Amino acid sequence: VALGEVLSTSKVPSLHSVCLHWKGNQSFRSLCKGFSRGSIAPPVLLDIYFLLAEEGEASVGVTRFAEVVREGKLSGLRKVSVEHGQLSRADGAALGEALTHSQAALNCLEEIYMKDQTPDGTAAFLSGLSRGPGSLPALQSLKFDNFYPNGIQSAQSLSAQSLSALVSGGRVPSLKDLKVKLGGIGQEGMQAFAAALGSPRVSALRRLDVLNLTRFHSANPAAEVGILSGALSSGHLRRLEDFLVGGLGRIENVRTFCVGLGSGKLSPLRALHFWDCRFGGEGGRALSELLVAEKLPSLRTLVVEGSALRDEGVTALIEGWLSRNPPPLQHVDVGYNQLTDRVVNPLLKLLALQRLPALEIFDLLGNFGIHDRSK
Repeated sequence: VALGEVLSTSKVPSLHSVCLHWKGNQSFRSLCKGFSRGSIAPPVLLDIYFLLAEEGEASVGVTRFAEVVREGKLSGLRKVSVEHGQLSRADGAALGEALTHSQAALNCLEEIYMKDQTPDGTAAFLSGLSRGPGSLPALQSLKFDNFYPNGIQSAQSLSAQSLSALVSGGRVPSLKDLKVKLGGIGQEGMQAFAAALGSPRVSALRRLDVLNLTRFHSANPAAEVGILSGALSSGHLRRLEDFLVGGLGRIENVRTFCVGLGSGKLSPLRALHFWDCRFGGEGGRALSELLVAEKLPSLRTLVVEGSALRDEGVTALIEGWLSRNPPPLQHVDVGYNQLTDRVVNPLLKLLALQRLPALEIFDLLGNFGIHDRSK
């Protein structure tokens, strides 16, 4: 209680930034009681990292924190991170509703991070966030790094609909960094997510991470990838610079996805990452048609890691760059793709012909079939 009161009653006038890592238990409830005796407001900024306590005990701290936020006592809140443990539906909804409550006035909130949460807890949080009447004008980063990759479809779909309502409604106009896991989202959920990416209100986005795209029991992955591909060609992601894609499988899905990426609407893209995909030789050929200067003229970094490109896929990439103008790549990483010595000669030819004149790094880490003498 005393610490919360000191921080909220300007008893340390030189203080400008507070960072607290705290279990969401009875002691955190006491801290919030101290907060309520004054307020933490700009120029003082507060970062809160919730380390959720055991089941039952966690609700005590989360509930009281949500109350203090709703009362407008923490308008200096800059970051909320919920880690470990798991939010219940009730706590997730209460926390989300508090952050966009009419009296919360969270005009400094820049980052929300949810780690290791269940699909239900995440859906309740986003639903609460979208229900509140307030906006988050300074929010730049919204990340969901959930431990449960294969979400319950109804919960995943609700999360996508709530996120779409926030973005399309102009409630997070400064959003620059978005990370989501789409496993089990279903067509309805993907349509909602695509609507967010296809909204004019998403134009501030600089970085997008889309993980578990088709790898976890998707009923109709081809349809879902097609919906997402259409959103990429909407023209509203015109400031996107960094794009990470995880869990993309099957060649027909890879080709469909590449259509959206190569639509010419993502010309500012500087970094493209593929992780945990299943490409093979055919996927490499699909990528080779995408990775040309005409379609991605600003691309500097290409990472295709742990995606089973194998020799055939990397050779297809190299052959594409030998026959067509490649992007101005500086860093290429094809680590952990089961490569062997058979890629060495095509790679040496590419380098000797200086087809990638800006290249600084070509990373082959984790390809244990390439012998040391070749390296």
